[in-house]
Amino acid sequence: MSFELDILHTPPLATLTGELTIMTLEDLQDDLFSMLNFTSSMLDLSQLEELDGCGAQLIGLLQQEAHQQSKQLQIRLAEESLAQLVLKQLGFLPLLNIAEADDGHQ
Repeated sequence: MSFELDILHTPPLATLTGELTIMTLEDLQDDLFSMLNFTSSMLDLSQLEELDGCGAQLIGLLQQEAHQQSKQLQIRLAEESLAQLVLKQLGFLPLLNIAEADDGHQ
């Protein structure tokens, strides 16, 4: 698992790789919520290899907190990726601010 934040990207881009599960939440929670230090940011979940319900809840909570703080947090998902499928199955997908893909698909 890794969290990489590129602050030179506009907006700042955080990329999660590996897994976001109950086993990694403690290690990633502070990193993820540090994105709220920016007015606008993007979280790329397209490279996640594992996402469970606890990880999905954390993404939902992060999106909710960004909204409450009037911050713009976009979520990047690859078409038919594990993250997209899990978030859709758990009902989180409609609640998230999904970034449009470069080719017009999400």
